[in-house]
Amino acid sequence: MKAAVFYECGDASQIKIADVPKPKIGAGQVLIRVHASAFNHIELWALHGPVDESYTFPMWTGSDIAGVIEKVSSDVTNWAVGDAVVVNPSLSCEKCEHCLQGNVTLCDDYDILGANGNGGNAEYIAVNANKIMRIPNGFDFVTAAAAPLAYQTAWRAMITRGKIQKGEKVLILGASGGVAVAAIQISKMLGAEVFAITSSEEKMDKARHAGANYAVNRKAGNPFDEIHRLTNGRGVDLVLENVGALTWGESQKILRKGGRIVTYGRTTGREAITNLSLLFWNEQTHIGSTMGSLNDFREMMEHVFSGKLTPIIDSVYPLEKAREAFAHYESGNHFGKIVLKVK
Repeated sequence: MKAAVFYECGDASQIKIADVPKPKIGAGQVLIRVHASAFNHIELWALHGPVDESYTFPMWTGSDIAGVIEKVSSDVTNWAVGDAVVVNPSLSCEKCEHCLQGNVTLCDDYDILGANGNGGNAEYIAVNANKIMRIPNGFDFVTAAAAPLAYQTAWRAMITRGKIQKGEKVLILGASGGVAVAAIQISKMLGAEVFAITSSEEKMDKARHAGANYAVNRKAGNPFDEIHRLTNGRGVDLVLENVGALTWGESQKILRKGGRIVTYGRTTGREAITNLSLLFWNEQTHIGSTMGSLNDFREMMEHVFSGKLTPIIDSVYPLEKAREAFAHYESGNHFGKIVLKVK
């Protein structure tokens, strides 16, 4: 089969379309003919390195996958060849107390499909049958593939962990990436007032189109000063953080008393300074959130399939143009999801 591989870490120029062995299914698995695979920041983390013990070259990534079942293990029931499915990219041991209680993100072996290779940026992938969900008849594979990781991450951050409420003021940082765009849509769907910080006038327009009430250009001055002005000095109820060290202090300051920060990333560094006085005096809550549980995935995908949430897609590339897709992702000029159309 063909896959978008790299043989060493570097930039997008390392991506090549190569023939690699077609995966074989094991017990409890199905073989999926991939129709679409969407990009996440994992693509760049893996490609840029550094190499660790988990790397086996050639390596190919891809966590968001939609396609059609081509083969089913003999011990798998309720699935058949020809079924259209989307894949939940959460991986866990499925045996510990956390997994058995549905809290897979707390599993010591929690991981993300494709993060360490053999992902969905290829013609086929073998996955566990309990990680797939049926796609309704006629539903677009590209749209289905654009949802799993980013929209599940946003769903868990905003709803399961952040417990967003109608009428609350929500600030979303880095509001052009997949998770942030999903969070704008989810917040708007739930009736929150959404403030988005992004990096250009064009992206501001797109953030408003996605559902943001207000969009701010971080390159035009201190964006938190503008959020302070827009909220008449009152600040926001919840900040969705993915920037990390560079913005953590400002995110604390912009919170109302009793406010929450939900963080799912650390683009500018993992070590940030927390103002303990603001934390205890203003009774702030700082919440970590990672991708999601099976319930998060299913609830989110039902909203996608019903049309209540429509993933925003920046661009679609054929598999053979994967290098160009990686380069576009590296440029940071995208808004929403970049998708490889494999078939």
